[in-house]
Amino acid sequence: MIGYSKIMLFWIATALFIACGFTACSSAPNEETRELSEGSHTESTGEHEASEGSVAARSEGEDENEREGEEHGEGEEHGEGEEHGEGEENEESGVYINRSDTWDTTRRGARLVLTFDPESNAFSGTVENTTESSLCSVRVEVHLSNGVELGPTARKDLPAHQFTQVELSTGGEAFDTWTAHPEISRCPSE
Repeated sequence: MIGYSKIMLFWIATALFIACGFTACSSAPNEETRELSEGSHTESTGEHEASEGSVAARSEGEDENEREGEEHGEGEEHGEGEEHGEGEENEESGVYINRSDTWDTTRRGARLVLTFDPESNAFSGTVENTTESSLCSVRVEVHLSNGVELGPTARKDLPAHQFTQVELSTGGEAFDTWTAHPEISRCPSE
């Protein structure tokens, strides 16, 4: 009887081990799990296809209902030298792309498409609300490889499926790579 119990325990432990392994392997990838290819990037289970020289991202679990945290705090103005506050969400993806590449990401319902124009020394593009509800106090930041942060742009409420133009000057700063992200605040009615 003791031999039978040990065998049963072995098979139960094996089944649990395998089940845990399948659960870990089958769960949706998070922002730290990324597929990289030359000149392109896709975060998580992106719905946008990445083409060479562009970045497409959609972070798992980020939808229009998750406006809890934001990079610089609700209701705060963003000033020079301001740090991320306690409990606030850092919205930077950590992915830097080349000067000539196009940034195309959707985060928390805001699709940001930006390119750098070397002639005007500025980033220009659009930020679009891809949700069925309004996005409040949408603004955009660009971070250069030299450590300089551009923006944020002025806060703007975006009704469902609307977009606005974005332009941020580099002020003549030299850089090789860059990253960008939209910031969104919780709407007062939420």
